[in-house]
Amino acid sequence: MEPQSSLDAWLELIRRQDMPIFDQTVQRIIALSSDDRAPMSDLADVILHDSSMTARVLKLANSILYNPSTNGINTITRAVIVLGFNAVRNICLTLTLIDTLVQGAAKERLGRELGRAMHAAVQARSLAAARGDKSPEEVFIATLLYRIGELAFWCFGGEQADRVEQLASQQGLTQEQAQERVLGFRLSQLSRQLVQEWHLSQLLQDATQYPTRQDPRIQNVMLGHQIARCAEEHGWQSDAMSKLFTKAAKLAELSPEKTKALLLQKARAAIDVATDFGAAFAAPHIPQPYPETAVPEAARSADSSAPAATASLAEASNRDPEFQAKVLRELSAVLEGSACSFNVIMELVLEGIFRGVGVDRVVFALTTPDKSVIKAKYALGADDDALSERFAFKRPSRGQDVLFQTLDHKHPYLVESTTRPADAAISERLTELTKATAFMVAPIVVENRSIGLFYADRSLTNRPLDAASFDDFKHFVHQASMGLTRASVRRHQ
Repeated sequence: MEPQSSLDAWLELIRRQDMPIFDQTVQRIIALSSDDRAPMSDLADVILHDSSMTARVLKLANSILYNPSTNGINTITRAVIVLGFNAVRNICLTLTLIDTLVQGAAKERLGRELGRAMHAAVQARSLAAARGDKSPEEVFIATLLYRIGELAFWCFGGEQADRVEQLASQQGLTQEQAQERVLGFRLSQLSRQLVQEWHLSQLLQDATQYPTRQDPRIQNVMLGHQIARCAEEHGWQSDAMSKLFTKAAKLAELSPEKTKALLLQKARAAIDVATDFGAAFAAPHIPQPYPETAVPEAARSADSSAPAATASLAEASNRDPEFQAKVLRELSAVLEGSACSFNVIMELVLEGIFRGVGVDRVVFALTTPDKSVIKAKYALGADDDALSERFAFKRPSRGQDVLFQTLDHKHPYLVESTTRPADAAISERLTELTKATAFMVAPIVVENRSIGLFYADRSLTNRPLDAASFDDFKHFVHQASMGLTRASVRRHQ
């Protein structure tokens, strides 16, 4: 068989396999990722139709790789908002890829190949984040799939895979030479063809077509694989690895010491990543620089790709106009769509207030039809579960109460900490719950009826609430009222 015919035959073989690119969920996710106008809520909707995918995405969204903070992510909508469209899309692609490989003939060689790919991807992602790349997640998935032809071959190769492995080990040939002798082509050619045929990311297409191009993002992909391969073949203490440390330091614009510590730490993190993604059989093939009990302190703390892990709560909750704009654009897309979901609107508004306005805690509470009780429905913050349980208030039999005033007058309030001691409208229970700090409250008004309210404070960091933050807060609550009104009108049409 001629080399080109052989390559065509292999492409056809893989087309017939249940490769992840042909999975219905993944096909829809890739279609969405190519549409710049697609709202994030569409991605969440696709994932929610696959219950297994939903559970596994949420598990990964709360892993140390994607969410080093203590704020749990318990819905797909929030995962997309917090982690970003690209991160959630790439989690889905990686999960389906590994599912397919695990179902194949997961031999020793496949484990080594997938272990190397996972290790390379984690290293490339960390270096991309360190140098301020616009999307480290895109670098991660491009590095992971860079050798997709090799992964497919070792999964479905059968007798030919055995022959390549035998030839390489017994006759002293390189893997590439053995591939050419048995198959008539190199597996890198198969990777290139699959990447083009499946219309994967432009970065991945460029990396497979032009691996030597002096583009920092392509260099990231290639360097990730060089580090992973060097660790396997020469070890972490070799001269070859020292040269890669220097190369990585230059690319990431870090000191040699910080770069080395980062890469060593990421070698250990790659084992956790592989396991979290369901590829535990590949984890033993990721070379480790130290025994489990002897990881240097510098390596443990070198995770510069996850600054939120070491950021103080005050730093993490500052006002973020850029994030506000992002959520408002997404909210606008949801409101203009044909399906205007109550839950999606609430998720977006809560996240916009929590991260965009920069508060420590935010609550959405509903009132009973007779407006005698206000009870939390959703909450975000370090103590969100406890806050949801405790945020429940009955209308006082006499006197004023700021929460019920908000409902009755349809009016927002900013309650300053300096005026609270003399404010009779603030109950003792509310004072206990809010820790005597400033807070903001605003009503949700649907078809001219108050159905609930939003409450927000900075009680954990004790930072002041200024007029700009209050204006931002009111704007998000107003958007929620508009969205729910629109949804209500549509239901009655």
